Amino acid sequence: MEQQVQFIGFTYQEAERFVRNIVNRCIDEHDLRQKGKEAEPPITPQQACAALNVSLPTLRRYVRIGLIRRHDLGPRRKVFYLSELEEDIKRVEASVYANR
Repeated sequence: MEQQVQFIGFTYQEAERFVRNIVNRCIDEHDLRQKGKEAEPPITPQQACAALNVSLPTLRRYVRIGLIRRHDLGPRRKVFYLSELEEDIKRVEASVYANR
């Protein structure tokens, strides 16, 4: 979403209403995507390794080549979600079987 907007000729109230509308729309879209999903606690890289039965270097390699999704919560805080790991594994397995 790389779009720039300049508020030339807008009153302060018009610009505020415009930005508020965009923020509310983003919140609504996020809520629709999350509807029906319970908040899932993140798991550590070590827990992800145990779930996948791989070593930490292998997990890092999977992330680097795009097989597994990782969420960076800061420079030293990396987390995974079990449901995403399961989806990623199913996607990889499906692509492997499709290429046979």
